Amino acid sequence: MQQAAAITAILFTIFTGAAFGDEPPPSPSACFQQAAERHNIPVELLIAVAETESGLSPLAMNQAGAAILPRSRGDAEAVLRRIAGERATFDVGIMQVNRWWFEKYGEPYEKGFDVCFNVDFGAKILAMAIKERGFTWEAVGRYHSPTGWRQSAYSRRIFARLSRILEKRREMPLQELLDRKLSKATVVSSSGSDWH
Repeated sequence: MQQAAAITAILFTIFTGAAFGDEPPPSPSACFQQAAERHNIPVELLIAVAETESGLSPLAMNQAGAAILPRSRGDAEAVLRRIAGERATFDVGIMQVNRWWFEKYGEPYEKGFDVCFNVDFGAKILAMAIKERGFTWEAVGRYHSPTGWRQSAYSRRIFARLSRILEKRREMPLQELLDRKLSKATVVSSSGSDWH
């Protein structure tokens, strides 16, 4: 059993590039932790937003309210090229960042499929809303929409998810909870959005 574990560790090192001096990519849970620290937002809140937005699916997209969940990164990029050419509104990745933000900051849409980039980008957007409106449910709602009634409905959904996350956190460490959720992430929220 120990020999099998050692072989697995060696293969992981080789395939991640760590044997050649490259750092392995951070785990998705590390991406959430880093973004939370960088933007001074509770990690549980970021997780609640990602769960609401994409069901924690890194390849999730939403075009004008219709959820899209490609099976592979290649399929996701092909769909993204198609919908980007249509000039309709769409959201990309685990935090469902809207095309408007990619264009505002000159970022390629495809970067939205990178979990760490997307979580950090979403956290940046949420942090801007918090800076503008204070640490309020209105600010959380602005992540989803500039429209008041949509903000209110969205904030209630985030509050419900956040409550469940905090309750489960009493039972297990946050990283284990997030890793479990990410391993089960297959369902995409069909909430759509106005602008995030």
